[in-house]
Amino acid sequence: MKLRQLEAIRAVIATGTTTHAAEMLHLTQSAISRLITELERELDFKLFDRRHGRLVLTSDGELFFHEAETVLAGMDRMNATADDIRSQQAGSVRVVSMPALSYGLLSPAVAAFSEAHPKVRVSVDVVGQRDQIQKRVAGGQFDIGLVTLPIEQEDVHVEHLFSVNGVCITPSGHRLAKRAKVMAQDLSGEPFVSVDAGTSLRNRVDNLFRGLGVQRILSVEAQTSVMVCHLVADGAGVSLVHPFVATALRGKLAAIPFEPALRFDYGLVFPRSRSRPKITQTLTDLLKKQAAESIS
Repeated sequence: MKLRQLEAIRAVIATGTTTHAAEMLHLTQSAISRLITELERELDFKLFDRRHGRLVLTSDGELFFHEAETVLAGMDRMNATADDIRSQQAGSVRVVSMPALSYGLLSPAVAAFSEAHPKVRVSVDVVGQRDQIQKRVAGGQFDIGLVTLPIEQEDVHVEHLFSVNGVCITPSGHRLAKRAKVMAQDLSGEPFVSVDAGTSLRNRVDNLFRGLGVQRILSVEAQTSVMVCHLVADGAGVSLVHPFVATALRGKLAAIPFEPALRFDYGLVFPRSRSRPKITQTLTDLLKKQAAESIS
């Protein structure tokens, strides 16, 4: 039994004649007749009777086609899904990001993607530990990961996304809020909100101030730079973060260029274990575009 035979039956039922069925399927009339005759021979019963110049199903034919419709409907759905995938209108993309990159970068990129591809399901998760993001992407739980660089590349593929200088953030009414630039020495004696000890960012910031001999008041720590921004906005002190995360609380805190420059490098990670689907690449391109626009 062949799918083309079932399609021929459906076409004859819809049109009533083998001639019109042939036109529907872009075949010859003899080809339609041959498909039906061959199937009737396989089944060992008649599918159609001729009445008033039209072909109508026999009672056996009705019973048979009732089941055949299920097969044809399934094939129609499969073909529609394949068309959607080719046109990037179906499927899913799973993204995991460090908290600092979920604001100002991931969120607008996903919004633009969803507007262009409304049938594609996008799943977004936020994880604070870079090694956990790498592990989950390598294990196939996510299609794209957004992380700070550098990162080990043994089990994931890494693409550089952007580099940007950090900014000093202060409460909106702080004495430094209106400055065009903040120097490290300007933060001497200032209450400073830090990310947790042992993180790459914490080590880099502490080493910078230690090397310059600038003493801050280290009274508050937070697990993520997003929480750091909230604490600064509420008056707990000042801090250094990258510009994207500061956009989450625009209006509640000031983000001022800082010297000496503290460089942040960010990248995208992908599973090495499988090829990248077109729909994943489309979102990747949007993330790169958003990054380029945001730092230009």
